[in-house]
Amino acid sequence: MKTGKLGSLLPAQTLILMVLCGAGILVFLLWLILPTQQLSADLDRDIENLQTRIEEQKILAPVFKTLFAKTKTAEPQALPAPARSKLTRDEIAGVPKRLQQLAAAHHLKVREIFPEVGTLTDASGRFLTRFAATGQFMDLRGFLIDVGALPYFDSIEEIEVRAIEDSREFGLKIWMSRE
Repeated sequence: MKTGKLGSLLPAQTLILMVLCGAGILVFLLWLILPTQQLSADLDRDIENLQTRIEEQKILAPVFKTLFAKTKTAEPQALPAPARSKLTRDEIAGVPKRLQQLAAAHHLKVREIFPEVGTLTDASGRFLTRFAATGQFMDLRGFLIDVGALPYFDSIEEIEVRAIEDSREFGLKIWMSRE
């Protein structure tokens, strides 16, 4: 058995075993402990990111609840669908007055309402009423719904909206059923 410098102190077989044990410990460190530490560091970063997001959510939760509550709207109401009927010649004279009442109920200022005489004599079974008013655009919606609820309403041919100072000007061509 040969002995070297270290061999004088330790036998060669012990030296080989020590080198193998050292290599085993090194392999153990490189394959098990270091990846585990790296995984642990990644998990720590993920935990820190999640904690930051949780804090953000805690801050934003009241804002979200407020905005969500504002977006909740009531269920849309069904549009009125009355049984349809036709106006007699005597009832046609009351149409402008009825449209004026509906416009006043929706804060629209009527400029003019007049039935087209030419449509009263044809054989179509309908007559045209021209309606002009001023008011706010949002008030027009309710007026149109109420006009659609009239039993003798047939259709709206045209809606014209023009911007005027502090308001809107509306022009409508409304068809009504007649006998």
